[in-house]
Amino acid sequence: MHYFIAAPFGNYLKYSNKDVFHPCVSVTGTWTLDYRGGWLTRLWRIAKTLRYSSELKGWTNRLGLPNEGLVVGLNRLQANEVLSIAAIKKDDWKKMARMIDDCVSLEFNLSCPNVSDDDVNWDDLPLFLGSKKRKWCIAKVSPLIEEKDLSFLIDEVGFKQIHLCNTLPVDGRGGLSGPSLKPYALGLIETVRSRWGDDLEIIAGGGVQNFKDVSLYMSAGSNHISLGSVCFNPRKVKSLIVKR
Repeated sequence: MHYFIAAPFGNYLKYSNKDVFHPCVSVTGTWTLDYRGGWLTRLWRIAKTLRYSSELKGWTNRLGLPNEGLVVGLNRLQANEVLSIAAIKKDDWKKMARMIDDCVSLEFNLSCPNVSDDDVNWDDLPLFLGSKKRKWCIAKVSPLIEEKDLSFLIDEVGFKQIHLCNTLPVDGRGGLSGPSLKPYALGLIETVRSRWGDDLEIIAGGGVQNFKDVSLYMSAGSNHISLGSVCFNPRKVKSLIVKR
């Protein structure tokens, strides 16, 4: 089992594996091919759009993947980290495949609710799947993904590692994270395990706050755990992963 510090928290939270119960992997990004704003843009969008909703029992945001671009992300990447990437334009996957070394571990953000990627398709994703040097090559999918799309990613593209799941689109508020994602993630775990058995590695996330949540996902069939909104409170993260 591994813990994954989900992007964007993985840009800031790093843990030495000698200090944790299970290996802990920081996911950096999400990075796009081109520049979409620096830290000032990120801070402005956080202040403007990040809100806790007591009604929805989770955090909503409309950040829109502000980042300095893939080249910066590659230069900052440290050993044993995973690079989260997303395509915005039609040919982005092809261009990024030429730029990224085949030993770099990747997570494909295929479902950010805060960017328009209508021109993007998944047909170029196999360009990244040919290398056996990547320890991680993960598809991060929407909580609303349909089984036919999972089938394409798994059976046609060839993903063996699936992250269930990304934030939930909420009209007018962007993406929702937190405990409200649990039923979606658990339902997807059941779907994947019932159709594909144990051939895939599942990273489960959504509302993980304590060991009870970890146990819930692991008993449902997950191999690994992703930590997202809990990272707003690094003390809680440490209580989950750091040896005492």
